[in-house]
Amino acid sequence: MGHGAVMGEPQTVPFDVAVIGGGITGASAVNHLAAAGFSTVLLERADFAGGTSSRSSRLQHCGLTYFSPGRSIWNFLRNPRMAIEHMELARRAMRDRSGFVRATPARARAIGFYMPLYLREGIPLWKARLGFALLRALDPGGVPLDFKPMSAREIAAMPALSHLRDRQDLSGVIRFTEYQFDWPERICVDTVLNARDLGAVTRNYTEVTSVRRQPDGRWRLELLDRRTQARETLEARAVVNAAGAWVDAIAAASGLPVPKINQGLKGTNVVVRLPPEFRGIAIETALPNGDPFYVIPWRDLHYFGPRDEPHEPEAAGFRADEATIRGLLEDFNSVFPDITLSRKDVLYSWAGVRPRTARAGYPDGCEAVLLHDMAQHGAPGYFVYTGGLIMTHRHAGASIAKALSGRMAPSGPARAISHAARQFPQAAGAGISTGGEAIPLDHLRFSAAHEQVVNLDDLMFRRFPIGWSEGMGLDVAEAVAEGVSDVMGWSPAEVGAQVRRYRAQVAQDFGVGEPCA
Repeated sequence: MGHGAVMGEPQTVPFDVAVIGGGITGASAVNHLAAAGFSTVLLERADFAGGTSSRSSRLQHCGLTYFSPGRSIWNFLRNPRMAIEHMELARRAMRDRSGFVRATPARARAIGFYMPLYLREGIPLWKARLGFALLRALDPGGVPLDFKPMSAREIAAMPALSHLRDRQDLSGVIRFTEYQFDWPERICVDTVLNARDLGAVTRNYTEVTSVRRQPDGRWRLELLDRRTQARETLEARAVVNAAGAWVDAIAAASGLPVPKINQGLKGTNVVVRLPPEFRGIAIETALPNGDPFYVIPWRDLHYFGPRDEPHEPEAAGFRADEATIRGLLEDFNSVFPDITLSRKDVLYSWAGVRPRTARAGYPDGCEAVLLHDMAQHGAPGYFVYTGGLIMTHRHAGASIAKALSGRMAPSGPARAISHAARQFPQAAGAGISTGGEAIPLDHLRFSAAHEQVVNLDDLMFRRFPIGWSEGMGLDVAEAVAEGVSDVMGWSPAEVGAQVRRYRAQVAQDFGVGEPCA
């Protein structure tokens, strides 16, 4: 068992709030609740940011897509509720974009996005101008969007744009700036550790097996420590279920009288190495059927997608299937017909299930982001958050803390919240390098000792970006495990077991290498 795990002391006085789910929404919730003075425990069945938060588009995007519901502006006119919700989502996206970039610049990277405009399809220039003007109005004084229609000379000077389809029908290209999270898992871990500094108890590899309301109004949670198989219980005055796509499964397992409120949407992306002229630039366009298509840089590589389909969560997680991978390659080749990627060009792939708010008439779920108070369903003090997005996670945490503050008093005083990126001590020694990532060994060892690391993949993917490199860290997995073995208390046999476990996970989740026994 890793030395960094925080298990907490036996709890005789109930927590104010128990938060279920250690993804970005749960992490933000516990950080804001602890800052508001609530005694709070965070419970995650695997590692922090090990689910949907690690399988996103990785963009702190501006919210432009919210202005194209169902690919037609007429849907707004037919559905005023949708118009109001999407306007609010765009406002949150813009304001959270500005807040995140300004408060945490070390975790954000500016990327130049290019959107081709076609004569007989897609978005005309006047509509693009209107959309960006509206976004600016929703966040006056915010981080600039740098919207700029490109001249014919500027378009001709960019070799990457020469690969676009139907150049004869191209009416123009617009450029704007988006921001990419560098990288989402670390942002989630930073948020958990900031909450821990405020006194929150943060537990990974702790599964909630039952949530039941007691006669005195408190909630009793039964837990399984997945490292030791020990069973425990704790009590809380309120529960926030922020388990993403798994919120309904937790309620069903506990027999709670609440309705289904989540609709999972599986999204798939693939990673490739594109020609040098694409380095550092992103393309946003639409496929012939109107679906959005993104090509986004990641270090020296690019990933593209997504392909979405309704999908309920699975305990074993997700993997991109072959049919979807090949479909994405067809999508790419329809946008850039003279590059013609094939299956052998795919370095790795990933799939994740996005939580979406269930609503009648929306088979894919709707984009509403909501905190549901289940008191009306006979479960007072039980709250569920649906539709959470990494790009608006700070708004989510603040809204959860505000809602609970209106229903119960915290047991402690409020304190200043921190959104800071965690800093490592100055390194003095060798490092481990792979695929463009170079990590000092001192930093790996510090993280293993202080950041609740349990398994090798926690370190490789969620404390450091080694796993997201071109070779997914397979070439250095053994060196990393050996480098932290004394800190983690791993014997040589346990080092071998951790490396085999890591290789098996990479094969299962990303389609790289062969699964191990």
